[in-house]
Amino acid sequence: MKSRTRHRRKRPRIQAKRQQVANVEAELLRRVRAQGGLSRVELACELRLAPSTVGIYVDRLTQEGFLRETKTLGRGTAGRPPTALVLNPDGGRFIGVDLEARNLMALIVDFSQQPLRHVHKKIPPADSAAQILVKIEQAIDETLAGDTRPVLGIGMGLPGTIDPEAGMAIRYDLISGWNDVAIGARLGKRYGVPVFLENNIRSLAMAELWFGGGRGLRNFVCVGIRSGVATGMVVGGHLVHGAQHRAGEIGHWLCPVPAPLTDESPPDRSRPWPWNHEAQLERLASVPAILAAAHRRVERGEATSLAAVQGELTIDDLAAAVSAGDPFALSVVHAVGCVYGWVAHQLDELLDLERIIFAGPLADVGEPFLTPVRDTARRLDNTGREPPIAPSALGRYGGAIGAAALALDQWKPKR
Repeated sequence: MKSRTRHRRKRPRIQAKRQQVANVEAELLRRVRAQGGLSRVELACELRLAPSTVGIYVDRLTQEGFLRETKTLGRGTAGRPPTALVLNPDGGRFIGVDLEARNLMALIVDFSQQPLRHVHKKIPPADSAAQILVKIEQAIDETLAGDTRPVLGIGMGLPGTIDPEAGMAIRYDLISGWNDVAIGARLGKRYGVPVFLENNIRSLAMAELWFGGGRGLRNFVCVGIRSGVATGMVVGGHLVHGAQHRAGEIGHWLCPVPAPLTDESPPDRSRPWPWNHEAQLERLASVPAILAAAHRRVERGEATSLAAVQGELTIDDLAAAVSAGDPFALSVVHAVGCVYGWVAHQLDELLDLERIIFAGPLADVGEPFLTPVRDTARRLDNTGREPPIAPSALGRYGGAIGAAALALDQWKPKR
């Protein structure tokens, strides 16, 4: 009886020790990933551990296929070429999923973060939460096809409010029935791996932090303009979540309305603000709102090449018209740029940023959108300061890349 009692007492200590080992090894892998390769001595210095201790961890991770050693330039001791530890691409795969109201992006990366395959699925407006969950699983299955390397984790970039600890999607108004969706448990059971959740724009900000325009910065904001509008904020080098995981939800901000986006009377140019009206940002300058405003003007006889578009007007149609120099399309994008110049000014006043990164199809339009953003932000600042503003260079799969990186960053070896 006493031996059984001692055994039960030891079990929590053993589990705690294993967890501690897993935490150290996960941090070791993060350091190698961040630096692109480190020697054993450099790892010992980075982790502030004895080289012999680091050697134990490294040997185990190498034997398990997560690390490999490669020769580097230069000479080591006794004429030997030095070696660096790098991530082994064959160590496993991670899936990233980026969901918004009308689009689903899925992507798979190997253990060294190199993308292998991606899938894009359209989300019709009538799709329910249940239908979208099925499409997520289908997209994941398609990314997995033809590769036998083990899947180690899934990262999800989801719209609206989430609870990452519970693995729950709490609320998103633009998808019918998207309330308290236990997506983490569902996918975890189906694929047998840990599932990590994050807001989709915060996921995009993580991609910028690790791979994009935020790399090396400690204070920046990523503004995502898609079916909704939100920001991912990095402050002091860390992603900001907020007390209830709602940090960065700026879609309900009241902001000024420039004339091309309203059907009301022209603005009073004598006012300090060149706008008369205010509206919620998401209802004014999200992609659906912009297209709806353009469509109303086209139907009222606006002279524009967009009048020749058959079927529903898309953001690609608007971008093509801008590229062709269509005056009406240029005026719409310019007006939207003024709105986001106001947004950029508010964010910079609040956080004193090193950079503001715009992501989404509007940012892809380039200078016709970015120039009025910069000009408006500069005009609104009393000192004439313009916060550094740049477009994302990660492309349409940036959010999925960030979601996969989230899974890779949070994953720990089993001990």
